[in-house]
Amino acid sequence: MMYKHFAFTVRTYGRTELAQLYYPNVCADTAWRKLKQLIAEQPALADALRRAGYTAKRRTFTPHQVELITQSLGSPYNK
Repeated sequence: MMYKHFAFTVRTYGRTELAQLYYPNVCADTAWRKLKQLIAEQPALADALRRAGYTAKRRTFTPHQVELITQSLGSPYNK
């Protein structure tokens, strides 16, 4: 079986857009809830995101915030 490997691009992502990369087999709302829970379970990541300007009202992650997430959780393409 042949697998394709994709390079993950760090850029601005909508929060559900990024969540669906981590959880592609569930609906957008469920993917976001799962990613949000995963972030909440990692206090260092949640704190770093807050320091980088992320709040619950934001609908997007900046490139820096995406970098923090992927450094902590790994690339969504490697899941």
